[in-house]
Amino acid sequence: MHHLGMFDYIFIAMILLCLLIRGPWEYRNKKSKPVESRDSGKERFNLLLVFTGSVTMPVLYLCTPWFDYANYAASTLQGVLGTLAAVLGVYLFWRSHHDLGRQFSPKLEVQDAHALVCTGVYQRVRHPMYTAVFLTSTAQLLLLANFVVGPAFLLAFSILYFARIEREEQMMLDHFGEQYAAYKARTNRLFPALRPRQHVSRGS
Repeated sequence: MHHLGMFDYIFIAMILLCLLIRGPWEYRNKKSKPVESRDSGKERFNLLLVFTGSVTMPVLYLCTPWFDYANYAASTLQGVLGTLAAVLGVYLFWRSHHDLGRQFSPKLEVQDAHALVCTGVYQRVRHPMYTAVFLTSTAQLLLLANFVVGPAFLLAFSILYFARIEREEQMMLDHFGEQYAAYKARTNRLFPALRPRQHVSRGS
């Protein structure tokens, strides 16, 4: 079994908190019926990759010697940066679920009675939940000192994100029309603009 250090425990706390945040929302929204879905076999495979990189591989890393061959000695600075990314990522993960509420779905779909959320953390960023996942996956990269398991989450989520984002935004445009086009014109995808965007029509 992998010898657990302080930053391993911080990683475990991060993952448990994310599961605790998402679990109740998934349960509440199970009964919601999608009015439009762009789910696919490729989408489900990419979600499986994310689960594998963020849960399955870290559990094996922490509980078995299978990945010990790829361990390396991490610096304290690396662990501190990973901790900061974890704290910010968990907060943003909670806040984006809270602000999105019943509009949340882990799948590529529009829920029944879906409303466009443009307030709270969504006021200046269209996809803060993706930002949160990029932060937590970066935290895994920094907190787990292993050349294979560390980057697994970030790599898997990047595949999902780049395969999904254009299709997701097109789905929102098709469903909400000009309302989403105007929202898209004044916001960035992942990070707030340094200056409010007024006349930009292409997402960043």
